[in-house]
Amino acid sequence: MKIDFKLRILFSLMIALLVAGCGEQQQTDQTAEGIEVDKSVVVPVEAMIVKPGTVTQKIGLTGVIIPVNAADIIAEVSGKVEKINAKLGDRITTRDTLAVVDDRIPVANYLQAKSQVLSAENNLNIAKINLQSDEDLFKHGDISKITFENSQLAVKSAEANLLSAKANLSLLEKAYYDTRIMSPIKGIISRKYINVGTMVNPGMPVYSVVDLSQLKIETGIAQNLIDKVRVGSKAEITFSGLNHQKFYGVVRHISPQADEATGVFKIEIHLKNTPDNKILAGMAADIDLTLTSLEETISVPDHAIVTRNGDEYVYKIENNIAKMVKIKSGGVFGSMVLIDEGISEGDQVVVVGMKNLGIDTKVRVERVN
Repeated sequence: MKIDFKLRILFSLMIALLVAGCGEQQQTDQTAEGIEVDKSVVVPVEAMIVKPGTVTQKIGLTGVIIPVNAADIIAEVSGKVEKINAKLGDRITTRDTLAVVDDRIPVANYLQAKSQVLSAENNLNIAKINLQSDEDLFKHGDISKITFENSQLAVKSAEANLLSAKANLSLLEKAYYDTRIMSPIKGIISRKYINVGTMVNPGMPVYSVVDLSQLKIETGIAQNLIDKVRVGSKAEITFSGLNHQKFYGVVRHISPQADEATGVFKIEIHLKNTPDNKILAGMAADIDLTLTSLEETISVPDHAIVTRNGDEYVYKIENNIAKMVKIKSGGVFGSMVLIDEGISEGDQVVVVGMKNLGIDTKVRVERVN
């Protein structure tokens, strides 16, 4: 009898353990990776409130600094350089004379042209006086009609001669002023090709001038990204030659045509130099270009997405229960995934702790991002 009683107790314990084991099985779930979790355990997570907003993406580019304004100055007259006023590295304005070419012949021609203009003006005045006198005589019948018409033609001829003399003066005046070599832009002398005694001829380069206050970088954008670049897109720029100091620029121009050889679209990024012009022409630049943000877009961080059987899900929290919700993504923009379907504005989504969650798991939100 004692043995039967012990067997009954042992049998009852085995049944209790079996029932308890079955109960635990009903309270387990599997994560997206197939790991079993206890549904009765409250899992700490971090979450975010879904709301429309802007998302950005940065891409790395490289380029070389080019001045926005630069000029190659060429000689426009023939002659020997007699004086040098500007040397390499000098800051100049549009009013400065950089060098002087022998001007003796241009000056003589200029003065002769001025005298021809004065002579033509005198001839015109005499013709006008004669015409006025002949007009009075013609009214009283003292001269013939043909004589009066000749006076009119004399005035017109004198006017034409004056115009011709002025045109010639303008050309010779320019030839004289061209002996004074000047720059069309203000800036810094970056090249100097002449010295005192150098013989110059029209078309010969004499100086190069760069304006370093406004700079640009020409670089290329791939076709799959060109629709995300806009005039005004911002760029963060660093230079290894300046200890990777950060500068900021914006996209000013976008080519409407791709390069035939590379298939990329050329863009220009403009930036201002420092007051002391630390950025020099020709420096290599590293660029982080921010692609134009998408306005009022529902998105979640890419690490909030879980994949199961080829489908994409997020964990949406309702009444402290995190449930797997299938979504339809609209593409990736940087580190954010655009959401077309599955969640909407105001939903609370798990962003940290997804690996410990099953299909629906009790959670404790420790932080809302």
